[in-house]
Amino acid sequence: MIKRLLLLTFVFSGLVFGQTLSGSWAAKVSLLPPPVGLASTEFTLRGKLFGWTVGGRAEFFGSDGWVWQTFTAQGDLGPVSSEWTALFGPLAPAFLYLYGKYSLTISGMDAILHTAMVGPDVPPYVFTGGPSGGTVLETRAKLNGLAFSTEIGFGARKQDFTLVYSGFGSYEKVFPVDPFPGGLEFTYLKLSAEGLPLCCGIALDLGFSFTKEGFDELSVTAKTIPLCCGISFDASVNFTTTSKEVEIKPKWAGIEGCFTVYGDVHFQAPSLIQGLEIYGLKLRCDLGDCTYAEFLTALDVIKVEEILKEDIFQGGEFEYVKLGFCGAGCCGGKWTLGIGFYFQRTGSLFGLSRILADLSFPLMANFTAHVDLSAPVGGLASLTLGWTFSF
Repeated sequence: MIKRLLLLTFVFSGLVFGQTLSGSWAAKVSLLPPPVGLASTEFTLRGKLFGWTVGGRAEFFGSDGWVWQTFTAQGDLGPVSSEWTALFGPLAPAFLYLYGKYSLTISGMDAILHTAMVGPDVPPYVFTGGPSGGTVLETRAKLNGLAFSTEIGFGARKQDFTLVYSGFGSYEKVFPVDPFPGGLEFTYLKLSAEGLPLCCGIALDLGFSFTKEGFDELSVTAKTIPLCCGISFDASVNFTTTSKEVEIKPKWAGIEGCFTVYGDVHFQAPSLIQGLEIYGLKLRCDLGDCTYAEFLTALDVIKVEEILKEDIFQGGEFEYVKLGFCGAGCCGGKWTLGIGFYFQRTGSLFGLSRILADLSFPLMANFTAHVDLSAPVGGLASLTLGWTFSF
């Protein structure tokens, strides 16, 4: 059935789009642990139709089969540029998510309207908030070298919205706008300003947001604070109702990095600090486009994962070291290598619990190979070989 549907899709697309048709085929084959089998494959097609760029993407995963089906459209409605993305779950089957973006420039001001709609929560697809929909209006303008922006949400917020498929495996889709239950009522307002001059060449970025319940988030960034010998740094502080985050980013002649502290401040009274709780620390140094070293230590794993909105650690892990490298590859492309070392407090040498590695390298101008390795200490390693072919 799936093979017939894909064949019909290719034939129909070729007839409709003619010579404008392009796309890609990506796949991953699991080599370890045995048996050898297809881990995932993805087909993407796009083309021009009546001045619009339209396309689709079908994604298949191992024993679960056809998990995601996405359709996209991009074009102009008079002076308005628009983009549409619709997601369906073939295994339910069900409509899952619809996202629209509309952009218009008026007298030097950019106005962007985001709309989002989510369908009902239908197993094996799991998410929160559906069925619901909402919209976010975003404006951006520049005045005397300063940048100002606003976001106002009605029933939605410009933040990650995650949908999860839970079957034999677990797979995620992330979209940029989160629609809340309750209809098109006021949700939040965010005001931002960038490049506010202080002194000594230091610029200030400010961001403030509130909801109908009250204060929501405050962010302050001071840029290019001079030290000496050509060394400067940026300093950022971000306050939310649940966490506080401090980031220091040094800059020095081709070497950039950042030091981030995740934590919270406890107040005994509105103006009296009782104590400071540190959840975790992260240090990252960048030595070029994709050569870097990153260190993260979580003193409170749950809190750090909540702040970063990622499932980072497994079991008793609390720390990782990540290294990234790259270089010139075939046909004008670039190879990349990422290695991650994860640690726990007890166990093997230095507490090392697993090693993750991913390697990508071009073989032709339109063909790139990928190798992914996961090697838990004392466990079974997994190894996948993949490729991306564009046409």
